[in-house]
Amino acid sequence: MTARKCFVRKISAGKVTSAAGRPILDMLNAFEAEHQKTLGDAAGARQAALDAAEIATSEAARKADLTRGSIIAQSGVLRAAAAYDAEVIRLRETPGDLGFGNKAPPTLGKEQSTLGFAVRSLLARDAFEISSRNNVHYLARNIRGQAHAAFADAIEYLRPKKLGFSPEATRELDVLRAVYGDGQGANIQPEAAAAAKAWGEVAKSLADQYRAAGGALGERQTWRLPNPSIDPAKARALGADRFRQPVRDNVDRKDMLDWDTGKPMNDARFAQLLDSVTADIIDGPQGAVTAARSGRPMLANQRDMARFFSWKDAESWQAVADAVGTHQSVFETMTNHIKGMADDIAALRVLGPNPEATKTFIHNLFDREAARLALKAADGATPKQIADTVKANRSIESRVKLEKRLFDDLYAEVTGANQTPVNTTFATAMADARHWLSATQLGSAIISSFTDPGSLAMVARFNGLPVMNTLKRATDMMVEKGSETFIAQQGLVMDSLAHAAGQTDRIMGEVIRTGLAQKLSSANIRASGLRRWTAMLRGAFGLEMMAHVAHERGLAYAGLSDEFRGALGRYGIAESDWDLIRATPPHEPRPKATLIRPVDIREGATQAHVAAADKLQRMIDTEMDYAVIEGDPVTRAMMIGDSKPGSLGGETRRAVSMYRSFPATFVMMHFSRATARGWDGTRLGHSALAFAVMTALGVVSMQTKELASGRDPLSLDPTTGNGLRAWGKATLQGGGFGVFGDILFLDQTKQGNSWAATLAGPLAASAESILGDFVIKNIQQAGKGQDTHFAGDALYALGRHIPGSSLWFTRLAFQRGVLDQLALMADPRARERFSRIEQQAKKDWGQSYWLPPGRTEARRMPDFGAVMGAQ
Repeated sequence: MTARKCFVRKISAGKVTSAAGRPILDMLNAFEAEHQKTLGDAAGARQAALDAAEIATSEAARKADLTRGSIIAQSGVLRAAAAYDAEVIRLRETPGDLGFGNKAPPTLGKEQSTLGFAVRSLLARDAFEISSRNNVHYLARNIRGQAHAAFADAIEYLRPKKLGFSPEATRELDVLRAVYGDGQGANIQPEAAAAAKAWGEVAKSLADQYRAAGGALGERQTWRLPNPSIDPAKARALGADRFRQPVRDNVDRKDMLDWDTGKPMNDARFAQLLDSVTADIIDGPQGAVTAARSGRPMLANQRDMARFFSWKDAESWQAVADAVGTHQSVFETMTNHIKGMADDIAALRVLGPNPEATKTFIHNLFDREAARLALKAADGATPKQIADTVKANRSIESRVKLEKRLFDDLYAEVTGANQTPVNTTFATAMADARHWLSATQLGSAIISSFTDPGSLAMVARFNGLPVMNTLKRATDMMVEKGSETFIAQQGLVMDSLAHAAGQTDRIMGEVIRTGLAQKLSSANIRASGLRRWTAMLRGAFGLEMMAHVAHERGLAYAGLSDEFRGALGRYGIAESDWDLIRATPPHEPRPKATLIRPVDIREGATQAHVAAADKLQRMIDTEMDYAVIEGDPVTRAMMIGDSKPGSLGGETRRAVSMYRSFPATFVMMHFSRATARGWDGTRLGHSALAFAVMTALGVVSMQTKELASGRDPLSLDPTTGNGLRAWGKATLQGGGFGVFGDILFLDQTKQGNSWAATLAGPLAASAESILGDFVIKNIQQAGKGQDTHFAGDALYALGRHIPGSSLWFTRLAFQRGVLDQLALMADPRARERFSRIEQQAKKDWGQSYWLPPGRTEARRMPDFGAVMGAQ
């Protein structure tokens, strides 16, 4: 009896389920058909059985490893929850240093469960700084930073230039050819060969880390680059046969390996897997429609397919990318691979080989939490006491459900589950609209960022770093050529240049990749200087922390300042870790400029060195986020939740939260830090000082905006109503809430929008401006037989939506020299409108224009005496 017939009987007898047995039976059939051609019926059947058995044995061993990994991850969750709860109990028992209260966060009362805070700290930063464990978000950034350090020169060589509009296509092809072994060719530049070499080292390091974390990844010495990501729309348009053709034409069959056996893949196995890949892409889920969950395999098994095909040469890879790829960029493929691998490795290390299973395990913990915390009425309790107990238990249940939902939202954000479009067309259209607004509105956002040095200084002070050194380092790097590459070489992520890696703009908060609108948005922010400003400030802080570690290496743990030792303690860096860190030979990239970098500590090669390096890197990255605010998954999860692009709810939430993530993150991070230890005088005092500094710098930002708009500075005389309102506006500006200053103190914003529309988000405000003030108003006037002003209103409504028109260094000139002059020609009401704008500024703030609307030359110099109320 052949192995195939024997297996059929086992399936028929129910000893093997049909679902489990069918793939093996299909494999046996294919193997028998191929081997019997050359070996005969009996020998061919035996060889087919041996091949299938080897693959089945490999898969069974793999399943056992995955089960073991999941159990370890779940045990880690339990340990994290227990440790978090124990620390909160300790803080509750520690008196506050103001003479009352305790050191526990105020929102964590005695009846409050700590489970939600504990499990969320495994995904991203812990708002209360209680957990010192690794989390997925910062571990992924750590891994990406290591990769960028090794790949920094190649990123600079390959990144698109001219504000992102000019891809380095020739260089990319050179690098691709060098990757495929043509690095010694006469036409290959040395920089391309060096980039290819760096890529090989980075890719191998990531692959080794992925396998070490429990991921399945076939090892092929000749692997060069991930397969081009396939665009399903292109594949379906071609159809199955024409989709397979470019694959067959360009694949290197001699280099195709069977991952389960490590041997060259026979024709039957290749055909089977190619059919499977084609069906997955073109046909989607197969079989009967059921309620069972379908989708991607567990995380530990997802990476093999991107390495499945081996292409003949560089031209073959490019041909497939051109034919069916989502893009044709080698650089983007590389940076996306680095980011994707870093994200997956981090998730595997923290959540185990199957994060979805760990998520289900955590859900079960939540389901038991309400019962564990439930109160029981005492024997002989009165009806009122029983009713009160029922009310308390319902409150507990509601709170636990909320904590479970908050965990799910953060999980969706950190794993990217809330970034997969439901309707690609709708999601792309809405993302294009948001990018277009960013391209037209954020050109002067850097003025609002003048408060960044204040937060940088305050966070440096909080961590015991020399404040003036930090600010000087940032100033020097602003004007230094190549500073971004230098930052990356020290192990800090280079997302400011490798922007295709998916890291979002600090204000835009966008993740959907689109076309021209995205490029315009990115170019606008780059041209304004905001991205370099942010990158330099963040990089300066990270480098100063490494420099401070090097400076303090001669001191024992107990001899460190209270602030710096406290910073180390927040990230679990104990005395033993510090001894390993300070024993690391310092790196001296420049004379008399020494650093101790996490990448150097990691070279100690022991597990203790790796753990200490990871803790220090997490400290640097997290404090860098406090120092200069960027996108924060905790805040974004609260604003976006698990809603997806392309859904009505998801797009509504994204529209309303547009530009709001920056100020919301500021509040979430710094207010949480201020109260994280309850009645802690040191933290509260630090926060009060930070508030004062940020308000002072908010004044600078606010007044700079006024001058850049052609108006005199606002009066800051606190004895007048206008002066008090201006201080309130500056306070909001200091925290990134400039738009809300306009809303609170005026009926309409400076763009003429109602504050209801402004609260609904920039998209709603733009719709109100274009549809309401231009289209609907003129249609209504025409219906009433009144004069219409289509041309003038179109100019006012659409003039604010020209990409680049808001750039701080050209905005006023464009407004006065172009838009105002066009208005004078197209709209008979223009002069009346300009006069009304001046009168409104005088009425609202007692303010005058030094360069009035409609004029191309200044009336006079700005009146700086207006700051003190002088006339």
